[in-house]
Amino acid sequence: MNNVFDIENFNIIKDNENYYFFRALNMADNQDLESGIITDKSGQVIHIRTDRQRYEGKPKYSETDEISLEQVYDHIKPNYRKDTNCISLSSNANISIYYGHECYKDRYIMVKIPKKQFGKKIINAGQYMLEEIEKKINEYISSKNIESHILELLDKVEKSKTSKEIQQVMQIKYFGKQKLNLYKSKLSKEAKYKRPISRITEYTTLTPKQLLEKNKIIAKLTILEKRSGMGQIIPNMNNLLITTIDRAFLSLELIHYGEINQDEIIDIPKETVEKLAISQKNIKNCCNIKKLSIL
Repeated sequence: MNNVFDIENFNIIKDNENYYFFRALNMADNQDLESGIITDKSGQVIHIRTDRQRYEGKPKYSETDEISLEQVYDHIKPNYRKDTNCISLSSNANISIYYGHECYKDRYIMVKIPKKQFGKKIINAGQYMLEEIEKKINEYISSKNIESHILELLDKVEKSKTSKEIQQVMQIKYFGKQKLNLYKSKLSKEAKYKRPISRITEYTTLTPKQLLEKNKIIAKLTILEKRSGMGQIIPNMNNLLITTIDRAFLSLELIHYGEINQDEIIDIPKETVEKLAISQKNIKNCCNIKKLSIL
């Protein structure tokens, strides 16, 4: 998975030593900015706080908590929690421009991350979530006496060469009188969408190879959920987990875990971000984000 989802395989801004990621300052950031909390005397942004640092109630997560699948999920999901240690960035300037223009106040920063530090305090959100789910799947399989027909399904998924083949596997008649049809999930009460969300997606910002690997993991999780119930495999999360992973990939989202400090920040004008967005030539991502947000 590291080879398939390596950050170098994405359309990113970089030099020999560093990666450069983008953040459109959200409304909470802008409030910090206007209050002078995150700026120096000249008005330059020198610090970005986490949601948890601003949180006034009793937070679910402490400052010393290690990053986890649950915390990343809580940060990215629809109706996200505002008490995590996560800060969202994007590897593509077009995503930040979309949010900055449509939702915020057109103020941006670039975050400089040394290549040798990538994967430590900053992670590729979609890849991280898939890796953690894969660990849960493997732990579940190794600890349970899995029926042969379930193992056969999982093997067919693993050997699939396209997402369409995975969809066909997911419709094999193994459970009762009805076909499996698990590539579409039922919505929880928390979701407000009017129609089912396809778990085995075909449109995405991913390459065909990346998409195939993502769909294999989601298919395996779905099969095992049908066998045992979701809570036994992925605790404290519901069907929005799959939507959240798609949101992370559509946003080309990275998670900076913990506050962003002065030595990482390049305070840049929107005109510079717009020029970098043109250079990345990936406007399609923004259209997909808009499509997802109105489902």
